[in-house]
Amino acid sequence: MTVFFGYHARKMKTDNSTEIWLSKHDNDLNYYRAFLEKFGDEEFLVVAFRAANLFTKDRIHQINILAERLKRIDGIVSVTSLADVLKHKIVSPLFQESIRSRQERSLMAVFKRQTLKDTVYQNTIISKDGKTTAIIATVKCTGPESRKQLVSKVRTVLNEIALQNINTIKRRSWYRLAGPSVVNAELDRMSQRDMARFTPYMFLLSIIVLGCLYRKISGVLIPVSMVVVCIVWITGCFVLCGETMNMISNMLLPLTFIISLSTSIHFMNHYYQECNISLNNEDAICHTLQHIGIPILMTTITTVIGFISLATSSIQPVFTTGLFMSGCAAFTFLTSVILIPILLSFVSFRIPIYPGGILKKTRENTLWPVKNSFRRRWGKEQGFSVCLFWLSNFIIKYKNFILICGCIVGGISVWGILKIQIESDIMASFQKNSRIAKDNHSIERNLMGLLPVEIVAETTNGTSIFQPDILNNITALQRYLRGIPEITNSLSVVNYIQNFHQNIKGNRVRYSPLPSTEKEAMDYVRLVSLYGDKSVNCFYTDDLTNARISVRMKQVGSNRYQTIMKEIKEYIHKHLNTIDLVWHTTGIVPLLIAVQENILWSEIWSFSLAFLLTFLSTAIVLKSVKIGLISIIPNLLPITITLGLMGFGGMRLDAATIMIASIALGISVDNTIHVFYRFKKELAVDGDYSGTIHRTLQGVGKTALFTSLSAACGFIVFSFSSFKPVQYFGILTSVTLVNAIISDLFISPSCLMFFKPKF
Repeated sequence: MTVFFGYHARKMKTDNSTEIWLSKHDNDLNYYRAFLEKFGDEEFLVVAFRAANLFTKDRIHQINILAERLKRIDGIVSVTSLADVLKHKIVSPLFQESIRSRQERSLMAVFKRQTLKDTVYQNTIISKDGKTTAIIATVKCTGPESRKQLVSKVRTVLNEIALQNINTIKRRSWYRLAGPSVVNAELDRMSQRDMARFTPYMFLLSIIVLGCLYRKISGVLIPVSMVVVCIVWITGCFVLCGETMNMISNMLLPLTFIISLSTSIHFMNHYYQECNISLNNEDAICHTLQHIGIPILMTTITTVIGFISLATSSIQPVFTTGLFMSGCAAFTFLTSVILIPILLSFVSFRIPIYPGGILKKTRENTLWPVKNSFRRRWGKEQGFSVCLFWLSNFIIKYKNFILICGCIVGGISVWGILKIQIESDIMASFQKNSRIAKDNHSIERNLMGLLPVEIVAETTNGTSIFQPDILNNITALQRYLRGIPEITNSLSVVNYIQNFHQNIKGNRVRYSPLPSTEKEAMDYVRLVSLYGDKSVNCFYTDDLTNARISVRMKQVGSNRYQTIMKEIKEYIHKHLNTIDLVWHTTGIVPLLIAVQENILWSEIWSFSLAFLLTFLSTAIVLKSVKIGLISIIPNLLPITITLGLMGFGGMRLDAATIMIASIALGISVDNTIHVFYRFKKELAVDGDYSGTIHRTLQGVGKTALFTSLSAACGFIVFSFSSFKPVQYFGILTSVTLVNAIISDLFISPSCLMFFKPKF
């Protein structure tokens, strides 16, 4: 079965496209699809080319070769370049008249002059200084794989062109590739690459740590076998169910790793304890299963309840991840109680020898001895046991001091939490010195913004969009958009009409008046399409009831984007016609930013519900409301500290980092339940709280420490990733694991000693 699931697990794919995050009945998604049917595809990529003088025959020829190569790539619908603009201009009667009237100037000089002053091409095809040009390719991708293949083919073409023109590039000419298609493909590629690259190192480092801690082959092989089996089965099931990895479900495998590793280490530690008092291997295995099975079942129940709360989300990937995480916890329990005992049956067993001969084991003094015999055994204990003994003494003596320190640290962490920015920013995922970040920065600095937004004006009564008052509304909105610093340019059918009107009338004013009649405006558009640029047709619909404004904005975070969109909507409501016109805002990137915001707040709500349900279930399984309330303290503190460090470190809380809180909750709750359950069991022996703390830490302290250390050392390797989400995931998970073990070893026993609950 493991081989079967492993065969399918290797077919895992990644998909972070916008469509997977939206419901099929989402109104914004439905309107976006209708927009694509009306106006054509909106997703694009940009190839920018910079040179000292672009308006030469050699440069135009070079640009034309590249544009023609791009047109032949599957998935590219259309390509617009400076060479295409020249082709359209040459057949235009107005351009030919300009050539004849300026015989002292060359064709390229006239072309340069007209192109640089043309608002249609300014900051889109050509920069204001005339040294940077863009080849804009409209693309149509059927999925993440086709998008990655398309971007890869474009890069191959660019590399080939660059090699052919190596001397030109050395003379300070360069190519840049960017755009939403490139960013989406790069997100998927880097996510897959870094997870695949660092996961083996995570396993290797965890194995080394386990080997150093246990110094036994069985202590390494059995936990590793458990982890491998659980991950392979869960991944195989995930693929067979037709699911793909994304920024949320990427947490599924690390959580499987942590849960299965924790479960197996708890089994192994208890088994080694039983080996000291059992006369044969079968007894040691049976007694281990009897005593460790109940607390592991309790942790499984709380984990399942916690993660099932994610299934309350209306966002499909969050819903799916919640179900699989819950199933993962249940499957790990079933696998551990079946697989680990089988594997332990192959472990060689040595009969324990005590002073005075073989001690016949009785169930009255299994596990850890009671208070009197506990002290007699102590001189024989070494290593971790000595450390845990001194730790328990310190907790008993300074419990108040520990709790006060915990409150102070928690208070400081809350201050840090208040500094956290809740914001999504796609480009923040990449290092500043990465190729994609450099390309985006260069294009936005020299040419245009790469964040596309589409604003659509729709008439309500079938009126033509070419009515003068409607065109004036569009002009007013574009004039307002030019005043927003982050918006580099906007383009609509009005720009084409204005340019043609200006050329016909000879008006040199930058923003020339519009035609006075609908017929004149439509005639201008037909002439532009016939002799100028056919791309004008994609800015209005065939029934003449819809017109779009294509806006290009610099890369901004979701907060600033939301502010800009709110200001635009307020301007439309106050200053433009909203009776005969309905205004819509759409586009692939606006949808993505809105989705990220929905994911973030959905995760916050789901985590809050998980937090509540987890501690309610803790109180139920331990049969004490007071215990459930006490357990909140050691479980809340690690999460608070991690979020506080994020605030002080300037890390943003987004759809990826919010999952760290869920991981912290899962880890903390598991170890806390083991501590509380062991405390309850040991307290029933003699009712002595001090002796109970000693025996509890000796029983589960080593296990909790081994679990957290091995997992933390494994996850720290992800911090070396160049992909920010993976890097932050490694750092924050490791920090959370350390916080959790400190809380479980210090705060949990201190709370139990301070409150002294009755079970």
